[in-house]
Amino acid sequence: MAGLPLSGSITPPQERRYGRRRGPVPTGNQFISRLGPAGSEPFASLHDPDDSSIATRPSPDTPVEQLRFVALDCETTGQSPHHLVELGAVAFTLDRHLLSFETLVHSNDRINPYARRIHGISRETLHGAPPAGRVLERFRRFVQGSVLVEHSADAFDTRLIASTVGASLDADNIDTTRLAAKVWGLRDTIGLERLCERLGVTHRRPHHALADAEATAACFLGLLRVGREEFGWKTLGDLLADGQPPPLRLPAQVGVRQQRNGQSGGARPREGQSRTARRTPRAGDSDTN
Repeated sequence: MAGLPLSGSITPPQERRYGRRRGPVPTGNQFISRLGPAGSEPFASLHDPDDSSIATRPSPDTPVEQLRFVALDCETTGQSPHHLVELGAVAFTLDRHLLSFETLVHSNDRINPYARRIHGISRETLHGAPPAGRVLERFRRFVQGSVLVEHSADAFDTRLIASTVGASLDADNIDTTRLAAKVWGLRDTIGLERLCERLGVTHRRPHHALADAEATAACFLGLLRVGREEFGWKTLGDLLADGQPPPLRLPAQVGVRQQRNGQSGGARPREGQSRTARRTPRAGDSDTN
């Protein structure tokens, strides 16, 4: 039996690999839009000059007519930990659209197949997109002096941005699901598409970040019209009283709080939850559209 391997040392046959092994996705140095403008509105670019010094954060007693708002939406890899793959936003006042912001965001992380079916973004789609650091550096200037508006009871989008850059955005945040709950006495968390139907808002492309941001802005304005008449919403403070989500906590802050409570500081923060189940629901809540 000379020349045969000893028992137990036989090398198992290699499993066939199907498809090809993909290399890293290359980055780019300019915004890549997936949807583009609905009309002739102006768009921000990655290389716009820094004008953030002219805008300051408004105080709670600022009338809503004087506020600059930014509605935003993020699309992600869809799994723990979430990574940004698209960011869309709309800057607006009560009477006009100011500027739009849209780009895919580079990532070499795996995109969850379910998330890919929902938003249509694959790793190949991100070819040539700018890295998250450069995108969010520009976005922080874009939102300077504004009030953020998002459709998320737990401020998922702003928490994702804050965890990515390691610092919270210097802005107050309004949640349209909380405003809707106040206006209609809802106990359930209403989805964006249902909210659009209820307010007669046209949503041109669900699960595209810019379109979701546009729909959020339009729904916010519709809710604000009702709230001004029924609840006397006149200032930023009034909006914060009825629409502000829970305060943001960065991972380091979560660890400190857990240590103070006698818990392990190494527990994964809530940012690691799946986006489809990203908070512990209250009784009667639902997050369906």
